[in-house]
Amino acid sequence: MYRIRNMTKLRNTTKLKKLLEQDIRIFRTTDLAVLWEIVNKETLWKTIYRYVKRQILYPIQKGLYSTVPIEKLDDYELGCAMCGPFSYISTETVLQNKGIIMQGMNKTTLIGQKRREFKFKDKIFLCRYLNTKYLLNRKGILQKTRYYIATKERAFSDLMHINPNYFVDNNQSIDSNKVNKLKTQLGYK
Repeated sequence: MYRIRNMTKLRNTTKLKKLLEQDIRIFRTTDLAVLWEIVNKETLWKTIYRYVKRQILYPIQKGLYSTVPIEKLDDYELGCAMCGPFSYISTETVLQNKGIIMQGMNKTTLIGQKRREFKFKDKIFLCRYLNTKYLLNRKGILQKTRYYIATKERAFSDLMHINPNYFVDNNQSIDSNKVNKLKTQLGYK
């Protein structure tokens, strides 16, 4: 019996070590299954349940967990995680931050694999759908520590691709040559 307990402790320590060694802080259930090499769904759910109970994992929504309390997560990191893989901050949020759009936005705008609007805590997120062939093209997207964000040229290109009639307050801040080159590289033209 003693040997079985020690083996269980060793496996749990290995799982915890693997989890905490990761650069990312937000995991999907499938990510945890792969990370821990767990095939049995019951074992996976039981392990997640125990980690949540011990406050090693914090539930964000069904199937999404964090290794830090939710209030310590960056809004952009949280938005990208909730919008799915390959999502990134773009369009109005980036353009407003760069002074290209002057009107205040009450939503964090993202680009992702599906259209979705959601509220989490006191923040509103709007994820716009972009075809996978464009979404997987990472030109003009910068990797920050825990999320991805578009350059102002990519954000402008994305916005014009999604809504060609969108009015921009300060288009002098945009290098039209860079934008046109990027649109060509992305296949937006």
